Amino acid sequence: MGLALIIAVFSFHKDPSLKYKIKNIELNSEAIYLIQRGTTGKLGNVAKDFNINNKYASHLGIGFVNNNILTIYHVYVDKNKNNNNLYMDSIDEFISPEDLNYLSIWKLKNIDTASFDHIKQTLRESEKENINFDFKFEENNKAYYCSEFIVRILEKNNIKIMSDHKKNIVGMMSQILKKDTLTYFPVDGFENSNQVIKIFEWIK
Repeated sequence: MGLALIIAVFSFHKDPSLKYKIKNIELNSEAIYLIQRGTTGKLGNVAKDFNINNKYASHLGIGFVNNNILTIYHVYVDKNKNNNNLYMDSIDEFISPEDLNYLSIWKLKNIDTASFDHIKQTLRESEKENINFDFKFEENNKAYYCSEFIVRILEKNNIKIMSDHKKNIVGMMSQILKKDTLTYFPVDGFENSNQVIKIFEWIK
């Protein structure tokens, strides 16, 4: 078998890249999406410990298609160039962490044109706010962690996709947060909701 043919056969059978797979997803230009990612670093592994069932997801964003690109709003622990914690990333930027090992995309069901426009407007208005990361995991402190931000955005549009969850905490985390029980919204807290449908999943 010639070298050119061997290369052609190998190229045909190898697993397509994640970016290639994403580009072949049929996304609706008037739909709202929830996007989970998972990473293998220390921060990602800590976040996974607070999931209900999903063993891979450690971060959550919300987005819509803008100029044929899935644009994702998400609150992350690191400060951005504007010195706050709200990011507006393309899907390629969202999956850029080198230790990425998981991605899933979920579509909100029963979103009509009016609801879509309201949610999109709420997200765009959030860009004007100075949103910081909620290190204390407290309500009503004008700071958010990733899933809390999404819950509040959707609540403003009369949509509830998950309830809060309670978990006993010990050790250093309990000392830092100064509480024994953490009440929070898990990254996977919406997965059993009848208001979402999973349209894509990738596990490395």
